[in-house]
Amino acid sequence: MFRKKKELQENITKANIDILVSLLPMLLVAFFIYETTPLLVILSAVGASEAIDVIFSLIIQKNKGTLKDLSGITIGALTGLVLAPFTPLYVAAFAGGMATLFGKAVYRGTDKKIFNPVILGKLFVLTFFPAVLAPNSQAWTNSQVMKISGQNITGLTSFIIVDRGIIGELSIVAMVIGAIYLILRTKITWHIPVSFFVTIFFGYYIAAAYNINVVTTLGEIIFMGIFVLTDSFTTPRHGLGKVFFGFLAGLSTIIFWFLGINTESIIYSVLILNLFTRPINTIFRPNVFGVESVSFAEIIQGIGFAIIIVILVFAVSYLHTFGFVPYIVYIYVVYGIWRLYNNR
Repeated sequence: MFRKKKELQENITKANIDILVSLLPMLLVAFFIYETTPLLVILSAVGASEAIDVIFSLIIQKNKGTLKDLSGITIGALTGLVLAPFTPLYVAAFAGGMATLFGKAVYRGTDKKIFNPVILGKLFVLTFFPAVLAPNSQAWTNSQVMKISGQNITGLTSFIIVDRGIIGELSIVAMVIGAIYLILRTKITWHIPVSFFVTIFFGYYIAAAYNINVVTTLGEIIFMGIFVLTDSFTTPRHGLGKVFFGFLAGLSTIIFWFLGINTESIIYSVLILNLFTRPINTIFRPNVFGVESVSFAEIIQGIGFAIIIVILVFAVSYLHTFGFVPYIVYIYVVYGIWRLYNNR
């Protein structure tokens, strides 16, 4: 038992090191465009995330292995990358801290978490500091610091560098480089990103045909699909399950677009799908010979899950429209505090 736990810890550490390496091209692009400001945002998120990890996981819960896997640093870095380049540093620190506290520490470890910590971190910012990431917020751009002009970014140049969006999406090329590295290092597979992207592509096409205004950018879609949706412990383990997960994450996002929800569309979609990760693992698992095949009964179960997920999407959109989502977050905070108290 101890040996298996040690091997798991080592695998998590290696995975986190590779994730951090894959983020370097995006950090370089962010520095090139906005100098040190976005890097300070990321460092604030990392610092708070690691501090929470030390306080709750190491000191309070006595989980000595938690600092060795570098998950606090990874969660903080990814959380910083989904924020705006000029997010106030205290907000970035809040995001990183809440991501680790309510995404990891509350479940006593990286391998036991249910919800994606990065998504939770951004949801907490949207809940407690909604004006910071509003579309017209000053956190998105600052012409006095910018080294390049948006007027000069056209055509293929926009794939190499852009001047607006979350920190992680400032260069599609940088994201692709990071993705290739993770695939070569076998830390992610194609299943979730490709199924998510293909679904979203058709969603863009359908939305355009019906004159639906979609403000979710291509860069954010790519970043989320590669670096957030592929989280090892909040997404399915097996190929068919990953495809199912990616497709439904894309479909849920599209439905949210049609229901008038843009900023939170991917966030809500991922959190809903996270709830079904373990059931999906049960359905779409290889047989005793290691072959991934799906029986008719399992197909029916998958369709059933898909229907439930779509119903939940409509339910969440209803809660969002009438302003009830923050209260769900408050309830989760109370639940998380209760868990932390009992996990001492």
